[in-house]
Amino acid sequence: MFNLKKHLGSYAIEFILLFSAVTLGFFAENYRESQVERKTERMYLQSLLEDLGQDTVKIDFSIQSKLTKDAYFDTLHQIIYQTPKPWPTRKLYYISRYLLIREHFYGTEGTIKQLENSGGFKLLRNHDLVDKINAYSAAKEKLYQIQVARDLNAVPFKEAIGHVFQGKELAFLFDQTKFKGKPYSMGEPSWDPPLMGDQEDLEQYFYWASNEIFIERNCRALLGILRVSAKDLIHELEKELQQSDS
Repeated sequence: MFNLKKHLGSYAIEFILLFSAVTLGFFAENYRESQVERKTERMYLQSLLEDLGQDTVKIDFSIQSKLTKDAYFDTLHQIIYQTPKPWPTRKLYYISRYLLIREHFYGTEGTIKQLENSGGFKLLRNHDLVDKINAYSAAKEKLYQIQVARDLNAVPFKEAIGHVFQGKELAFLFDQTKFKGKPYSMGEPSWDPPLMGDQEDLEQYFYWASNEIFIERNCRALLGILRVSAKDLIHELEKELQQSDS
């Protein structure tokens, strides 16, 4: 005799087993995806931490370069407006050429570009951290814009230098053998080369030199702010990575 109750019970058990298997598979897949996302998130955080470490080194180097230029500009001002002639023009040649050297800061963008292009920001669960990363990127972009302005200002400064200083003497300031071990393999001339032009040329030269330093000081101030932001972000990343370990 056909036992309906028995068959229904058997079907119910099979259904429960099948439903349980599908449900467990669903949870297992979600867990696997979650683990993959957490691993990817950690990879991004660790990579960003390494990028910021490189950034701080670059920031410190750029700040120090600008501090050196600031000191040289003070010497330039002192010689031209306070020191009686004959001037130690060898120093003026050296300082003028040094002020043209650019030590711009450009951050390590690899990880942030990956986060932007791959939608990786969605994997970062700490939204405050995401805000800080975006703020740091915005601060870098602002600095880059000012650095472009500095490059544009360098054009008339170079022209002003050309009216006051002899090109061949400026070229001889670089010598990898003679000035080995010195910054940029550059040193002062062995004598005091004469200046060219008249007083107006000299005034134009100093005007553009002062513009150069003004922009460099702005860059230095922004670099200082950027350094604080980078250090704060490093601290937050380290804390986030420690929490993921626990």
